[in-house]
Amino acid sequence: MSNNVIIVGGNGFVGRELTMQWANRFPEAEIYITSRGDRKEIQGAHVHHVQVDVNDAQSFENALYGDEADYIVTLTYGSQDAVTTVRDFAEKHNLKAIGNVGIVNFGIPEMADFVTMKKEELKTLQEGSVRVANYDATVIWNKYRNDEIGKGIKNGDYDEMPPVSVEVVAEQLIDRITQAWKA
Repeated sequence: MSNNVIIVGGNGFVGRELTMQWANRFPEAEIYITSRGDRKEIQGAHVHHVQVDVNDAQSFENALYGDEADYIVTLTYGSQDAVTTVRDFAEKHNLKAIGNVGIVNFGIPEMADFVTMKKEELKTLQEGSVRVANYDATVIWNKYRNDEIGKGIKNGDYDEMPPVSVEVVAEQLIDRITQAWKA
């Protein structure tokens, strides 16, 4: 059985870790990383970069070979078109599961809009017939994260939302995705 995967938004912080762990766990799997830009953060014999906008369902379909994939992961946020494209693609190609990273709702007013958006995206994915393997995270980090969130974590700004390492998020998501089809 193959474990080929499409990682939508795979050049980002979580996507890079997910790609590295997937390649280590399933060395023969073909990994298709999609992004709008031409970044190619992770290289490897089985890693394929596909420049495509997931918001354009027809272009996404034309750019990928869904019949060669077993799973798809969406690491996008803020676009119902993107999650609808992922859901419909998974259904059309009879994929085993869709992976998604959601967010834990800690009741922080500044996060309310983001939490609502991520819950709506998850709901859209779950409206389809393909099983959704979701991992709800808090703030995702690792010691190399030097953006504003990384600095905030080091300053204790997110203590009420205990940060979770990107390595744990990727490991848990892979476990949930690859086991979801058995349920």
